[in-house]
Amino acid sequence: MDFISPIEDAIIKRLEVKTAKRVLVQCYPDDPETYEPTHGVGALLVRFAEGNYGDTRDTSLVVQDREMLFEVTLAMWSLRGKQGGIYEYMETVRTALTGFLPPNCSKKLTPVSEGYVGRGAGLKVKNRRLWQYQITFRTETINIEVQEEEPVILVKRITALCETTNETFTVSSEVP
Repeated sequence: MDFISPIEDAIIKRLEVKTAKRVLVQCYPDDPETYEPTHGVGALLVRFAEGNYGDTRDTSLVVQDREMLFEVTLAMWSLRGKQGGIYEYMETVRTALTGFLPPNCSKKLTPVSEGYVGRGAGLKVKNRRLWQYQITFRTETINIEVQEEEPVILVKRITALCETTNETFTVSSEVP
């Protein structure tokens, strides 16, 4: 079962509402090297970054906390623009996601880090350069072992020996 996609989808929906769709909000692209936002302001790109696992709890099953980090990469044409630039949207993302509880999570999102990622030349519009900043959020879920069924040994016949009389007894059972 995929636990990551519903969390990513919830983050995207939350950002779409909080930005009033003034900027493109979507999953991180499969080919980020050639990605260029089609929106005039830019894009907020959401992706699962990494997971870390805590110690196992003392139970008969493997149960442990799973820390999950999600990144929002801001790929925008301006640091400060008339329609909003990266600085404005960094604050919008931070306030929109801080304290948000995605599905399947046991803790609310908290910011971990933010900063400059890089700047690239426009691929489609050669005279534009794309700014990229990133903000990372942390949440937690629980990892629980999925137990496989143990094989059951069916007893069809039991033979016993009585020590005092040396008689043998056999008990049979028909199993459906």
